[in-house]
Amino acid sequence: MEESSKNLRWRQRLESLQRALKQLKAALAALANDPSNDVIAIAVIKAFEFSFELSWKSLKDLLQHEGIDAMLPREVLRQAFAYELLAEGQIWIDMLEQRNLMAHTYDEQRARQATAMIRERFAPALLELASALEQRP
Repeated sequence: MEESSKNLRWRQRLESLQRALKQLKAALAALANDPSNDVIAIAVIKAFEFSFELSWKSLKDLLQHEGIDAMLPREVLRQAFAYELLAEGQIWIDMLEQRNLMAHTYDEQRARQATAMIRERFAPALLELASALEQRP
């Protein structure tokens, strides 16, 4: 793949990530206003899943742009941490594991736990990554 198209690819992915994070922030704000609304909780979880997916894929494309091959999410996260693209590696592994659990189970108690993790731990890390990527030349 040509160098300019590699650069363009991760930049385009970043733009999609920024849109997904905007939706995540909106869903979290709606949930804060109506914490018992299960439909909004589902929206938060789905917005997180989209944001996480776009985050690791943005990292994969950026690593590829830098000449580093990593294909699977866990491998991409490890490489991104090793190359200091992620400040805290464990939270990203936690996100990966939780995203996988969220995608395959749903009950009210699990949704409350998931939305609390997203609000308190995961959304700040996702936003931090997007901000850091925006600053890259």
